[in-house]
Amino acid sequence: MMKMNYIYTSISLLCLLSVFSFSGCELDDRMDDLTGGYEGILIDKLTGDTVSTEYYGAKIKLLDMAYGEVAQPLVYNILPSGEYKNTKVYPSKYKIWAEGPFYQQDTIFGDIKQMKNMNLTVTPNISLTIEKIELKFGIAAEVTYAYEVYNPYATSSDIGIVYGTDRYPGFRTAMNETESAKTYKRITTGLTAKTGTFTETIYLEPHTVYYLRALGKTNNSGDYWNYSKQHVISASDVDISGIPLAMKQGVTSATSAVLQWTFPESIVDKIKVSYTDKDGTTVTDLFAPGKSSYIANLPYNSTTAVSVELLTKTGESSGVKTIQIVTNALSDYYVKATQLGRPENVPLFNDRAFKMSLSKSYAEIKGPSVDPGWVTSPFRVEFIDWWNSWADPTNMPKNQDIENYTAFTLYGETKSLLDLLPFTNLETLTIRRGEDLFDTGLAIDPQVDLTVLKKLKKLSTVEIGPGVPLTESDFNDAGLAHLTIIKH
Repeated sequence: MMKMNYIYTSISLLCLLSVFSFSGCELDDRMDDLTGGYEGILIDKLTGDTVSTEYYGAKIKLLDMAYGEVAQPLVYNILPSGEYKNTKVYPSKYKIWAEGPFYQQDTIFGDIKQMKNMNLTVTPNISLTIEKIELKFGIAAEVTYAYEVYNPYATSSDIGIVYGTDRYPGFRTAMNETESAKTYKRITTGLTAKTGTFTETIYLEPHTVYYLRALGKTNNSGDYWNYSKQHVISASDVDISGIPLAMKQGVTSATSAVLQWTFPESIVDKIKVSYTDKDGTTVTDLFAPGKSSYIANLPYNSTTAVSVELLTKTGESSGVKTIQIVTNALSDYYVKATQLGRPENVPLFNDRAFKMSLSKSYAEIKGPSVDPGWVTSPFRVEFIDWWNSWADPTNMPKNQDIENYTAFTLYGETKSLLDLLPFTNLETLTIRRGEDLFDTGLAIDPQVDLTVLKKLKKLSTVEIGPGVPLTESDFNDAGLAHLTIIKH
């Protein structure tokens, strides 16, 4: 086999040499003559600016005219700055052009007998410009960038920014922001407008230098991306006191609410929340960013002042700020009716298994007085979803009905216990595997946050059904050693 490969290789070389034979022995005569060279930049034909690219993102091609069009062009990479240079080229007449994210490119024909400056003019598919970068509280860069599509045949484009700690960040070396990498990208896809402006906020590591560029690609440009000029951002100390505390009150009951925040999770280690509940008890909780924050046991139909403090990993504080939380009345529906036939919020955190568990329970409570068929129907687990089609809206539970529960059973693959916060009079909680056409055989997530149960002041007993992956030690580890855990 090795001998056969050698024969094939020899034949290939002979065929290649036969192509060059039309020029006699000129190739051999200049084997040691590399006195030619070139340098230059890519120039935007419309603006006169240098055209940026990325590593391996554009090429310069030289076709040696001494061998005619049958020869293969020499291919060299263009630097991300749009510059190119080669100091060792055979003296000859060449055809020179660029290949990359260009709608049009000029071609140069000329001799290269010594070092020669030659710029190539191109028309990029997209022009990108960083219009403004504003650094806020030391580590947040607000970036405004614009694009304009030059390629008349493009019907859509992908536009974004790419940034990282390496110079000239590019699409090929970047990861999505949710992944671990040194270079990150944010891309908006499928844009049909020929021009546009975006403003993005990116969060940086303190005392770190970042390089940033805007980038874009048209739907007909293959894997080639256009880039803006590079900008340098130097992150400094974190000024956590300057971080805006933007809060939205999530779905709310008569006594509790889920809080939704907007701030850089990369620098906030804990959210400290303090308030006084309806029993006059001062409550202080620490929540991790990215997870749900909540308050519980508030007065009905009232406004409560809640103090919030952001803490960094190094112990710095944002200072205490106050937000106002408004609870609903006991007479309000726990699940609000809408004109579209579905609830606005089902019910609090929208955990599917909890919603079905409550549907099953409440249909069994209302069934004897409204429609006995609900009690035995396997579809009672979908009561809250279907209320508009086979249940009168007035039969939906109110906040008062939720507070009447002293015992409640959770079925199925529950992932969050936040929905239990309004059950202020709950004494016994039973956790079972799924049944009745819903999550059949599936059980609660073993990683569920049990600390939510601390807010249920009257809860004393938890019964765990067969096959449920929770143990007494799980509750003890969550600070719930006072509960009686019954494992069936």
